[in-house]
Amino acid sequence: DTNVSLIRKIIKNKDLVTEKLRVGSSNNNDCAIMYMDGIVNPSIVDEVKRRINSIDTDFINGSGMLEQYIQDDSWSVIPTLLSTERPDRTANYIMDGKVAIITFGTPYAIIVPVTFFLLFHTAEDNSLKWQHSLILRITRMFGLLVAITLPGIYISLANYHQEMIPTSLLIAIATSRENVPFPTIVEIIFMEISFDLIREAGIRIPGIIGNTIGIVGGLIIGQAAVQASIISPVLIIIIGFTSLGNYSIPDFNLGYGTRIFRLLFIVLGALLGFLGISIGIILLIMILSSIKSFGVPFFSITSPKTRTSNDSAFNRPVWKQELRPDPINPINLRKQPKISRRWIDEDANYGENNDKSK
Repeated sequence: DTNVSLIRKIIKNKDLVTEKLRVGSSNNNDCAIMYMDGIVNPSIVDEVKRRINSIDTDFINGSGMLEQYIQDDSWSVIPTLLSTERPDRTANYIMDGKVAIITFGTPYAIIVPVTFFLLFHTAEDNSLKWQHSLILRITRMFGLLVAITLPGIYISLANYHQEMIPTSLLIAIATSRENVPFPTIVEIIFMEISFDLIREAGIRIPGIIGNTIGIVGGLIIGQAAVQASIISPVLIIIIGFTSLGNYSIPDFNLGYGTRIFRLLFIVLGALLGFLGISIGIILLIMILSSIKSFGVPFFSITSPKTRTSNDSAFNRPVWKQELRPDPINPINLRKQPKISRRWIDEDANYGENNDKSK
């Protein structure tokens, strides 16, 4: 009820509908779905209620467990639902024609349906100038690309395509790896495991100590491994950039899925070089194109091609975002008129206002 009231304080509209359902036959946990009547596609609401009502289990505790019961493909490492703890962000998605699912006891709202490019949106995008948020979205997408492919590209260059590396850099890499007894793939897997252990340790240890251990532990282990000739210094830079790219992804579920795809690209790069990287990219695009989120193609607006809302992959000014997202097929597609800033068609009366003030 607290979470529902937070959203109702933002959307003061009689058409905001809240329906309460029960999940879990033993604990009878409360679950609320919220949507805008007259905007949302009714078939999406019916599908949400059908999936929730058809759950037959004794115990569901919070939104995390509920996600696993209602998502389209439980084997997919790419999230097909969006989880957020921001009431303003939830209200924004509801006004776009999506459905918010809120469960008792957790401060998160599940947003359905979602598309791939929606996972790169943040609550701050609408607060910043559109040029700034556009650059940030491009940075996040580039971070995803780096997090998935950079270690695989490095191992491909080091093992199969040395002619593509500048001679001076190639000599520096060869010199740094001269005393390393392990092949490149062993180095990369060792560093990936080490960084994951440091990350998990930093999360489990409470307070400021966790952040300190994460930073200091990474520096100490990396420096000690280089001095012991277990790994090369170049690999520290590669894994560091990969971790930064992973942290730039706004959705934490997508960040976890990125780790699995990164391992796949490392194996393909070690086996086939750039051919393996190309195969991995094709497989990734095929997977994204085949996923659906509550019946909505996950890779819209690219595949299938649909009308843009000026706030999908890349954004435009807020006063240019006239339409709601087309893939979810809302009843009321238009968000605002073509000319929402009506003051630009009116004559400014600066002189008259100055005369009145005098």
